[in-house]
Amino acid sequence: MKKVALANSRLETKVGELWLADTFLNRLRGLLGRPVLNAGEGLWLKPCRQVHMFGMHYPLSIWFLDQEGRVLRIIDGLNPGEVSPLCQEAASVLEFPAEWGERTGTQVGDRLVEMIGVSWSCG
Repeated sequence: MKKVALANSRLETKVGELWLADTFLNRLRGLLGRPVLNAGEGLWLKPCRQVHMFGMHYPLSIWFLDQEGRVLRIIDGLNPGEVSPLCQEAASVLEFPAEWGERTGTQVGDRLVEMIGVSWSCG
């Protein structure tokens, strides 16, 4: 999978580096079977409007983004076995370590942008 770095344009800080899951098989597998994520690591499910935590062994921070990369909703602790709400307006979903939204200061309405040639520090 390709890896991309995203930054919060309001805070001018890197929020993390994510594997891009933009095929059916990569989205289907998701993070199943992977060890606990390190700070700033994540998965970008694209397209996606809802996630489940069946088979997971650790909680995640789930961020719903619209087509322009604006954060629509953050669930900072979705636990194993749970299902997120369906977010009809979402174009994609980011999965980070639990409480990553709080740790990075990211809020609903913030716009995330792909980092190309920028070296902001990670939240």
